[in-house]
Amino acid sequence: MSIPFKRTTCACAECVQCCKDQPGCLIPGDALRIAEFLNSPVHHLLWASPGAKAMNLSTGEIISIPTITPRMKDGRCVFLDENDRCKIHPVAPFGCAYADTHMSREYGQKLSLWAMRLVKDSKDYQEFRATLPRATSYKPRSAL
Repeated sequence: MSIPFKRTTCACAECVQCCKDQPGCLIPGDALRIAEFLNSPVHHLLWASPGAKAMNLSTGEIISIPTITPRMKDGRCVFLDENDRCKIHPVAPFGCAYADTHMSREYGQKLSLWAMRLVKDSKDYQEFRATLPRATSYKPRSAL
């Protein structure tokens, strides 16, 4: 699948804070890439989040789609090491690899809407999500 966005390279303290608040969502194909990179299953490292929200800036409609995110452990993403570096950086989930805290609101919304359409339209993704435990630590951001 071709992703029509540029991968971020930022690893500043603000962006790393996302790894401690709420890691980015996976899109279809991310779990398989991560499992292949780790050479092991990833079910125990992921969970079903309540859902990502995105606003269509043209209509103002807020869309909520159930997603999969990395689990949180001890107040941080399970893939974040003790030096605040991503252990799976080359195959990081879409929501981590393509989003950062410095992008414009408009760009972030385009990115989110694109990803959420993939997630919503993927039966395999939603079936996999149904096998995962529900998130027990979720800190949604108030502003869209």
